[in-house]
Amino acid sequence: MNVSTRLEILSAPLGEPLISDHIINYIMVMLSLIILVFSLPSVFLNILNVYIFVNTKLDSVTVCFISLALSDMSAMLVISVNLVLSLIAASGVSWGKNLPVFIYVLSHILVLLTDMSSATTTYIAVQRGLCVAFPFRTRHAFNKNRSLVTCFSFFLVILAFSLPRFSTFSLKTIPDPADNNSQLVVFEYLESWDTFETFHSIFVKTVMAFLEYGIMIVCTVAITIGMRSSTKLKEKSSAHTKSGKYSHGKKYQKNEKNKEETMVSGEDQSQKRKDSKEALVVKQSLVVVLIHVIFTTPRICAYLYQVLEPRFELGGQYHNLFFVFFTIVNIADSVNVFANFFVYVKFNSKFRNHFLTNIYKRKVVDT
Repeated sequence: MNVSTRLEILSAPLGEPLISDHIINYIMVMLSLIILVFSLPSVFLNILNVYIFVNTKLDSVTVCFISLALSDMSAMLVISVNLVLSLIAASGVSWGKNLPVFIYVLSHILVLLTDMSSATTTYIAVQRGLCVAFPFRTRHAFNKNRSLVTCFSFFLVILAFSLPRFSTFSLKTIPDPADNNSQLVVFEYLESWDTFETFHSIFVKTVMAFLEYGIMIVCTVAITIGMRSSTKLKEKSSAHTKSGKYSHGKKYQKNEKNKEETMVSGEDQSQKRKDSKEALVVKQSLVVVLIHVIFTTPRICAYLYQVLEPRFELGGQYHNLFFVFFTIVNIADSVNVFANFFVYVKFNSKFRNHFLTNIYKRKVVDT
């Protein structure tokens, strides 16, 4: 395999950039600081998510949330390191001139982790959507072991698609034209680079991303409709039961009414508590998927525009705009990951109770 003579990190621009480099430096610094505000706490929050979920009862949903927390935690760690290195490189220190190369390598790892988070969220949406739409048919279709195998399979497939990307270039040192006493680290692209980048941009970043996005939207709608239908059915069933009790005369009605006012059946209480917990599990999954759909929209738009506009790429005429837009995408991803912890605390009683009693050290009453 021949090695091309391209040693630049980026190809030459096709024209004047839409945003000047001077302005873009200030914008990127501000956006990077905004990301760090969310990404650094998100690393610790997801460590907490994993710890709490592992110490609660493991089921199919919990396994998925552990997988999601692991990929989110890793992604936020990579983003944080990437941004710190970017800020050091932007400061102009002499020893930071080679950092952009390593930042670019880390960006490939970030894409892998982001794809894993999207795949896991899609699986959560499909799982909950099917369970709500077809509760009797899918009751035993999803369990802890199957979810574990599915999430691990997702990781292997995404890894198989991503690893070849690292084999299409190598790192090389050359003398620094500005300083004869130092070396510059540059990329040495192989012939397979262009072919794989085209495949990755069209299939992985566009086709698969749009497929996941569409599945999540469909499942979100299905979960919402299913929850509303289930609520209406329970209300009708409850009303029908009460009307049957009160249809045998005024005396019977009065006695039954007095009994219901003074005591509530233990069986009814247990069933209501069970239904309430199941509803919260579904709501938790729904909110996580819905937040992911909302904050993934900028990424989908960026991928689509990247395919339609060849100048919107690294080294293209819209190079600076490319950096700004995908930094905004990273802000959306960071906020998405940051919000998940608070969703779990709100809708997951086991998660909340374990957090309050073992982390926050506060006594709670189990609901």
